[in-house]
Amino acid sequence: MRATESPGFPVRKLLSPVALAEEEARAHLRLVQREGALVRISSSPLPHETILIDRRAMILAGRDTPTGRECTVTTSQILIDGVRSLFRAIWDKSADLDTYLHSDVPHVDTEGRRILKALASGLTDETAAKRLGVSPRTYRRRVAELMIRLEADSRFQAGVRTGELGLSR
Repeated sequence: MRATESPGFPVRKLLSPVALAEEEARAHLRLVQREGALVRISSSPLPHETILIDRRAMILAGRDTPTGRECTVTTSQILIDGVRSLFRAIWDKSADLDTYLHSDVPHVDTEGRRILKALASGLTDETAAKRLGVSPRTYRRRVAELMIRLEADSRFQAGVRTGELGLSR
C-alpha cells in the first residue's frame, strides 16, 4: 500500500527493535518510508501485527505457528477506538526510524536473539549451547559479546537491558 494513495489517512508502521535486526529489513523500512509511510520504533511490547483500516475495520494477527496463524477481524467501533488510542499512546512515545537507526541502540542478529532467549530461559551454559548447536565455549563467547554490545556488567543486567530495548521477542 502506498501512503500517497491514502490522502488524509497516513500509513503508519509501528515496530519493535527486533524488526531491525537484519539489514534487509532496515532497507525495506527505508523504502516504505520513502513511499510516504511514517515509521517509528517502540521499546514497548507490541502485538505481532495490527492493521487499522479507515478507522472502520481492524485486523489483529498473531505470529506464525506450526498450526497456522490466528487472526481476528472486527468492525466493533469500541474495540477499534480502544486499539487506536493505545496505538497513538505508544506512537507518541516512539522514535522515528531515522532517529532510532542513528541512536546507540545495538542491533542484534538472529543468532544473538536466540542466545538472549536461551540466556533468559535460565538454562545452564552447557544445555543452552547444546540446544543452539554450538560449543559451550562459543556460547559463552557470544554471551560475553552480547553483554558488551548491551553495555551490561552482568548477565542479569543484560536481561534487563534486553527487555528495555525490546530485543527479547
